[in-house]
Amino acid sequence: MATAKNEQFKRKLSADEASGNYIMIQKRELDFFPKVGKPFKLKIGRKEVDTFVKAVECWCMGPQKPHSHYRIDATPLREHIRLSWGAKVVIEKSGEDKYKLVV
Repeated sequence: MATAKNEQFKRKLSADEASGNYIMIQKRELDFFPKVGKPFKLKIGRKEVDTFVKAVECWCMGPQKPHSHYRIDATPLREHIRLSWGAKVVIEKSGEDKYKLVV
C-alpha cells in the first residue's frame, strides 16, 4: 500500500487514517524517517510544522501478540491540508530532519 524509495514515501490513506487524522507508517518504512519519537520538520506549502513518528501499542492480533503500529499525527496539519479516504500522500526528504508533504 505504501512505498518508501530513496527520497520519497508514498501512501494511499485508509478510512481509519482519514477519520483518525494520522498517516500510517509501516515498520519496513521506518528507516525513511528519523527514529521514533525524534522531532522533524514537515513542510506543507510555505508552512513548516514540527512532528514525529509515534509508536502506538496495539493488540489487533490478539492479547498474545502485542505489538506497535507507527504513525504521524496529522492534527497539527489540519489547518494546511484535509486528509480524506483514498488521498495519496507523498512525503519527500529535503534535508537532515526536513521533509515536504504533498497530498
